[in-house]
Amino acid sequence: MKAIFKKLSFWLPVLSLLVCLYNLSGEDDKNLLLFLTSPLLLIFNPELTTLHYSMENEQAFQFILYGIHFVSWLAFGLIIEWGLSWLSRKSQERPSNH
Repeated sequence: MKAIFKKLSFWLPVLSLLVCLYNLSGEDDKNLLLFLTSPLLLIFNPELTTLHYSMENEQAFQFILYGIHFVSWLAFGLIIEWGLSWLSRKSQERPSNH
């Protein structure tokens, strides 16, 4: 159980949840923190704006934003951990030249 607290795939989604809860509380009414902390939301901003105007339910749109935010940070954490484990395996495979 202690090992999970050392993983980015745990901490990045936790921070994402905190940003989403802050936004849900109404403090980030312009969604600035939400968009500035998620590269995918910034990249897909024109498509999301079109989607927003075509949807009737504001809450459903917010949960789409939260889902993209959370999943993107979970994926970033998993990708970074995979890259770090790959690098550590590569460094252990090299024979030492003594």
